[in-house]
Amino acid sequence: MLNFSPFTEEHELLRHSFRQFVEKEIKPYVKEWEEKKICEREVFTKMGQEGFFGVSFPTEYGGSGLDMWAAVVISEELSQANIGGLSMSLYAHTYLPLPVINAIGTEEQKLKYLVPALKGEKVAALGITEPGAGSDVGGIKTTAEDKGDHFVVNGAKMFITNGTMADFIVLAVRTGEGHALSLLLFDTSTPGFSAVPIHNKLGMHSSDTGQLFFENCIVPKSALLGEKDFGFYYIMSNFQEERLIAAVTGTAAADAALWKAKKYMKEREAFGRPIAKFQVLRHKIAKMAIGVEACRSLAYRAVAEYIEKGPGAYKIISIAKAYVCEESFNIINEALQIHGGWGYMEDYGIARSFRDIRLMTVGAGTTEIMHEIISKIEMDEVKHEKQLIKARV
Repeated sequence: MLNFSPFTEEHELLRHSFRQFVEKEIKPYVKEWEEKKICEREVFTKMGQEGFFGVSFPTEYGGSGLDMWAAVVISEELSQANIGGLSMSLYAHTYLPLPVINAIGTEEQKLKYLVPALKGEKVAALGITEPGAGSDVGGIKTTAEDKGDHFVVNGAKMFITNGTMADFIVLAVRTGEGHALSLLLFDTSTPGFSAVPIHNKLGMHSSDTGQLFFENCIVPKSALLGEKDFGFYYIMSNFQEERLIAAVTGTAAADAALWKAKKYMKEREAFGRPIAKFQVLRHKIAKMAIGVEACRSLAYRAVAEYIEKGPGAYKIISIAKAYVCEESFNIINEALQIHGGWGYMEDYGIARSFRDIRLMTVGAGTTEIMHEIISKIEMDEVKHEKQLIKARV
């Protein structure tokens, strides 16, 4: 029998170890954290101590030196805890700001920020979205005025995951006209910085979400990440890993909801028999299972191409992000429907899954933005093919 699993024995050992961590350190507290709407910082510390933040990062900075499939393992197992908010904060700490530091940071910057972040000693955030600029990165208005030996930062950011608890932020700022953006490693202890928590969210209740304010914040030139005015291109490249993890997470969440629906159907009785005996519900399960496998196939293919091509795999990553995030929402919606009235209550956790998954079609680039990216790629391919035909003639 052929085995198409991308996971090695090392990956499965990691899965076993992290599954035990989730069972001990996260699952027992899910209800409490959700009700209190808190993001428990202690989990960051424990994750770092166990090495779970750095599975796909270089060993010289405290990582395990494994590939992207190790990050997939972490994302999949975390989804089993059904606490999308905390999961989002953990993944926003690891796979939003840290990859760009690892890719373009100086040795000094990596030692100061990447190393303690992987250890769980510092919490990281990525500061891009603003009150008037989300998917339109080019619309960023937060400025960093060059004063010779330092920058002066003014502006605001919105919907920033880990915004109020972060020790540092990889901050996108405007340093010129058009696409002239830059990235700064911004310490939240800087005078003039403040953060306000955002609580009135549909879902992701246990995620720390904040609105950030910068008022004449003095930032040293040593905080510049990469080249000045190249931030737009760094952000576009970094989006690929974020969208990739979103596709993996969405798949795992849908798979977990499918399992809950099947279990409930075997336990719940109506009209004198288990509801699993009703064809209309069995066919729902069939369609959901097909959807999960389609999501997994796309997500895994995107991971494989990312490992091979890096950000060059943006077409399949965009496709995976667009399809999986929409389909996972549909699957979880059907799981809620199968649970009937109980699905609308908090008892079975499906209501939480439903609330949390809704963000997936919005965050890391809306589905509409993904469709625009994909359509441009497709039309450019047609244009390129016509040019080749003319060249041959």
